Amino acid sequence: MKIATKLATLIIALGILAIAFEAPAQQPIIIKFSHVVAVDTPKGNGAEYFKKLAEERTKGCVPS
Repeated sequence: MKIATKLATLIIALGILAIAFEAPAQQPIIIKFSHVVAVDTPKGNGAEYFKKLAEERTKGCVPS
């Protein structure tokens, strides 16, 4: 009886893991950075730098 219970628990756990790690449909990640200053200001420069880093580090997964 103990083996059957352990086996059933294992099967249920594997089923849950399979559902949890199922590859979801790939949708683009959208990051919005709101600012009301010109691009040539410190905050604007920071936003542009963040955009550059995000594009480099995500290898294009985050569209600009």
